[in-house]
Amino acid sequence: MVLEITNKGERHIYENDLGVLTNSPDFPWHKANLNNYINLHPGTVAPREFGGTDMFSFGASSALLGLPGNFTPPSRFVRAFFFLHSLRQTADTYDAVTQAFHILNAFDIPLGSEFAPDQKIPDIPSATQVTCVSDTIQPTLYYRTMYNSQIRKVDLAKIDFSSIPYGTYDLDETPREKIKDRTF
Repeated sequence: MVLEITNKGERHIYENDLGVLTNSPDFPWHKANLNNYINLHPGTVAPREFGGTDMFSFGASSALLGLPGNFTPPSRFVRAFFFLHSLRQTADTYDAVTQAFHILNAFDIPLGSEFAPDQKIPDIPSATQVTCVSDTIQPTLYYRTMYNSQIRKVDLAKIDFSSIPYGTYDLDETPREKIKDRTF
């Protein structure tokens, strides 16, 4: 379900049959905007002859050529829709979680990308600081942070919420966890 409250306080409820959501503009606009991408589909475009010229794809996924890639809400909505609806079925939770993070990687906003060159980046940057995936069957939360790309797991079934005081907790042990040097 999508619940939107417009600037005038009007409430709108929509059935989210698309399975994706982002912020502005409103949900009906995003749904109508998908029609601009009717030509997109997973896979590679087959070679063809056009006007006497043989034409061919330069690589895999050419059938998604034209998929928007910027950070605006409309572009994120279109990408999320096509990624979601071209997924392969996963064999288990591990595959589902890693696949979800692969998709979410396409939405990471790098530090400093939302500011003009003459602006100072604030202490709380407008960048992707944490990415989460939840398993609603087994109450589990998976996350990674801007400073540590390792996927971490919180098994919510093992937490006795009645005995833990309310508080805030750092997601990383240190603000910038060290990159481990490995010799091969």
